[in-house]
Amino acid sequence: MPDPADEKSYAPGSMVFRQGDPTDHAYMINSGRVEIVANGIAISVLGPGEIFGEMALIDGRPRSASARALEESVLLPISREFMSTRMQKADPLMRLLLKQVLSRLRDQQPAADGWTGEKRATPGLTQQQVAVELNMATDLRSALSHDALELHFQPIVTLPHNRLVGFEALARWDRPGVGFVPPPHFVGVAEETGLIVPLGRWVLVRACQALKRMQRRRRRVAGDDEALFMSVNMSAHQLYTDGEVQQLLDIVGSTGVSPKRLKLEITESVLMDDPSLAERAIMILRDAGVRIAIDDFGTGYSSLSYLNRFPLDTLKVDRSFVAPLPGDGAGLRIVKAILSLARELGLTTIAEGVEEIDQLTCLAKLNCDYAQGFLISRPLPETEMHEWMTPLAPRRPQQRRAVPG
Repeated sequence: MPDPADEKSYAPGSMVFRQGDPTDHAYMINSGRVEIVANGIAISVLGPGEIFGEMALIDGRPRSASARALEESVLLPISREFMSTRMQKADPLMRLLLKQVLSRLRDQQPAADGWTGEKRATPGLTQQQVAVELNMATDLRSALSHDALELHFQPIVTLPHNRLVGFEALARWDRPGVGFVPPPHFVGVAEETGLIVPLGRWVLVRACQALKRMQRRRRRVAGDDEALFMSVNMSAHQLYTDGEVQQLLDIVGSTGVSPKRLKLEITESVLMDDPSLAERAIMILRDAGVRIAIDDFGTGYSSLSYLNRFPLDTLKVDRSFVAPLPGDGAGLRIVKAILSLARELGLTTIAEGVEEIDQLTCLAKLNCDYAQGFLISRPLPETEMHEWMTPLAPRRPQQRRAVPG
């Protein structure tokens, strides 16, 4: 439960939050009265025992109304962390139904950006959409319990020598009766239903086990004992769920992989959902030896303050910045700026989405550390990756685009 020691007092007429503000807490009224106002119109007056501000906390949108204390009031803040933890423990069906209810309420509620009475452009979830997501969640849960998903691995190589140094593990799902499900689709459903936590554990176990086998393969066929690393994506739920970080470290320990050979990829937006909690979680991981990479760097928050705050190791240059290379436009200047910033901060860099030899050449000239993409190899199942690793001589990429698999 929220700590009563966190209670806050508000004088008559003081604002708790304003319409359009970002969301960090909901509030329970312990004493006093609070008025809810949208676009200058009083919507309701709330009293002791009532909760407000919870909708924006759950769906992450800006405040759709303002809240003002009408008299001396004592409020108990309810944090995003507290709400998220309990949401993850709820039944997937209940989470989807809550999502539908919130969407419908939002359609009937003034928006934070100047609602004038017209129907909002973004419709709420339909019953059919809820049913589709629920069916997919049910099948995904079954796939996890029956070990019916598959991991593919995309190699990461050094620049300019194209020497293999690691892999990114990527989940793939061939859904019975449907066929291949694009990762954003089933990962999105996993995020919505809380299945992302068991999915993340499954990926980590299989990725660590595969890394040990591929390390042995490298040693056997090339006599090269240089340690490889494995990159695994980490979701907000894994980072913020109570005890999950330690659970992930326990998984790594049980597989016998050194934490130093694991690189967890986290997006900028995940870090900024709850910076204080993220900082604590990342410190636990870093103290254990795990390395942290920022995925899709440059596409999220404009503030770079988190680069100072969090103990990071790697910046991954987003494919949208790599695609225009080696032109002399804004894309090139952005990549130069990112690489320069990373060097100043002592961070390594990985360029994603490399598909053309000219892109690879340009990145090498700009002193990017590593690269991955279809030019080097598309993501492959482990057995095919073993074949790709033989021989392990430096590879000279071909001037062609691989077909995504």
